[in-house]
Amino acid sequence: MSFYPEDMFTVHFAVTASDLREGEFIFVTGNHDELGNWETSKALKLIKNHDGIFTGVVALEGVKKLNFRYFIAYYLHIDSDNEEMIIRKWETHLHSRCVLPAVEATKNGICRAKVNDIFGFHGGREMVSDGWLGGEHQNAIHLRIHGDALKFYKNKHVQQEYKIKVVPLDLRNWDDAIPHDDDPEDVAEEPTAPIMSYSLTEIAALSKDELKFKLQDKYGEVFRNGIDYFSFRTFSVTVEYLGFRIEVYKPHVEEPRLIAIGHALPSTMPSSFGKSSVPLLFKTGTPVGKIYFDYLFIRPARVPHPPFKMDISYIKHWKKRSTLEVGHRGMGNSYTKFAAARENTLHSLNSAARNGADYVEFDVQLTKDKIPVIFHDFHVMVSVAKRFETEKDEYQLAVKDLKLEQLRLLHLDHVKHSSSQTMPEQVTKVTGHHDEAEEYRPFPTLVEALTNVSKDVGFNIEIKFPMVQIDGVNECENYFEHNEFVDAILKDIFNHASTRRIVFSSFDPDICMMIAAKQNKYPVLFLCCGADTRHLTYQDPRTRTSLTAVDFAAGCGIIGVNFHSQDVLRDPSPIIKSKQLGLISFVWGDELNDKENVEYFKKTLGVDGVIYDRIGESESRRNVFSLEKARKSELFEKKNSPITRPKAISVNSVNIHDEKKFISNHNQGTNFGSTSQRPVDWPIPSNPSFNRKSPTAEDGDQYFSKNHNGNMIKGYLPQQLTTAKEI
Repeated sequence: MSFYPEDMFTVHFAVTASDLREGEFIFVTGNHDELGNWETSKALKLIKNHDGIFTGVVALEGVKKLNFRYFIAYYLHIDSDNEEMIIRKWETHLHSRCVLPAVEATKNGICRAKVNDIFGFHGGREMVSDGWLGGEHQNAIHLRIHGDALKFYKNKHVQQEYKIKVVPLDLRNWDDAIPHDDDPEDVAEEPTAPIMSYSLTEIAALSKDELKFKLQDKYGEVFRNGIDYFSFRTFSVTVEYLGFRIEVYKPHVEEPRLIAIGHALPSTMPSSFGKSSVPLLFKTGTPVGKIYFDYLFIRPARVPHPPFKMDISYIKHWKKRSTLEVGHRGMGNSYTKFAAARENTLHSLNSAARNGADYVEFDVQLTKDKIPVIFHDFHVMVSVAKRFETEKDEYQLAVKDLKLEQLRLLHLDHVKHSSSQTMPEQVTKVTGHHDEAEEYRPFPTLVEALTNVSKDVGFNIEIKFPMVQIDGVNECENYFEHNEFVDAILKDIFNHASTRRIVFSSFDPDICMMIAAKQNKYPVLFLCCGADTRHLTYQDPRTRTSLTAVDFAAGCGIIGVNFHSQDVLRDPSPIIKSKQLGLISFVWGDELNDKENVEYFKKTLGVDGVIYDRIGESESRRNVFSLEKARKSELFEKKNSPITRPKAISVNSVNIHDEKKFISNHNQGTNFGSTSQRPVDWPIPSNPSFNRKSPTAEDGDQYFSKNHNGNMIKGYLPQQLTTAKEI
């Protein structure tokens, strides 16, 4: 007779995935050493059986609750001896899967032996996100082909449509990349196995409503010159050897014919971001034209930070509640409008928090010494006194050209506060009196905000990165390298944010993608101006309209869009589309200083957040998270309070007594409608031949509704409590 210890369990895993690609595996990680304690590098690799199901088994001892998630990954090779895991997809439900071995196990201690999971589906919802860049050598590379990208030298080759395919290359495999190479010395060499240091190419055709990245077709995708916007993506662990072969095919035939080939080598992409072009050649080497493209290399965050794990993530989670109200730059724009406090200061942020803001919005950029500071504009006016005159000279300087110490010592003003212009008296100056308290001063650091602003208020952090405007003017020339810039900001977040609620946003779509690719915890919003607004728009086609912004956000997998109020007041269809695609919607703009517009966005369109000036001044409000915390505490106190049982009396007497007590307790200060004064029985049969049953929550709901003239309030009676932490 075998004896199985009571605290020993065998947990089985079985899962299928519909979009698994060749060379990919399914892993499971969780809160136990056998599953890697949420570290992906130590996760359990499942084995594919003859039915195509990925399975695995672990033996556990003394486990009361096992939480776990599945993820899809593959390996790329740095060289013949070293490889890195690339996480392509992972389950991002707020609450992971779980099993209670002591409850679910058989007598032999076996759990989940007959459970077959479907990757991404849990708790009645599908929730899957792209992976993040975790390994030291990993890079995500984006090539964008758009506009009049194809140029041909002869008119006979000019037509509106061609198929374009982008194929990554490892230059160490050059012989395989150029199959028609007839160098006899190369042929004589012993062939070697190619090094697979790159992934297959994915494409997102934003102009064709093919929003999400998918594998490109055998002969590429039909590109309409001057119309389409194609974004190609691949991953590599050896970018120093990475190149691309761009193939152009003649479409609309049974087997498309190769027209020309171009090679984008590392020398054509010298930085991590830019525009480039390569010649297109016939197979014979004759030039036929040129192709133009943008490129972006996203590398992992190269700053000290806690390890990225899969235990919790908010990148796709947004709890549905009433519309959040966000304090714009704290208490509002103070340099060109009237506000109660200087914008983007600790005082302004804390004032908004005290006034009941759910989140505060502020702008972050870098100083010359690469310290993230909170300030909206890219430039400031520096006043320098002349030697023998009372007049002052004014110079416009970029914030990125001044160190933090200089920003705090120099006499600075807003770029619109020129001595030649008259400004309203109500607006504040950037530099105040020398004896001002620290919290009133401009240029607080991001770390100071994270540590000194109330923890109950969330942060909507707008990442300020200069872009080229539609008129061709760059907002700030010679700026920081993209990865270096984002990493400096993320470093402070990773190490000082603690449990604070944070959502990032940016007008630059590349910055949005980079933040999403470099971490796995915080959600990202795409900021947009929309079309025909009072703000100067940008050259980047992804920013031109609100509908395009929705397509971009859905395609790159970020959580939603922050719309400009003027644009969506005129046409709310982008908000409707974002809801249909499962995105969240925020709204910003001067129109929100009108309370009627705020109410329209909250109650009619049901947006998730509104950002406006002078929050809480016209009417008092309370932070929604503080309210939720107070309500949970109250519920737990009631749950833990002792219950006094009534003496043994008749059923009718109990009902009369409880009804009066119930109504008395819950009608104080709130009118839920008139109540009947007659005795009402619980649904307990009076016929003694029937077995009595205890009243359920549903019985209680019916009882309450019946005795309050049908004024039923959903969820009024105590429901099952959850202790999980919400964002």
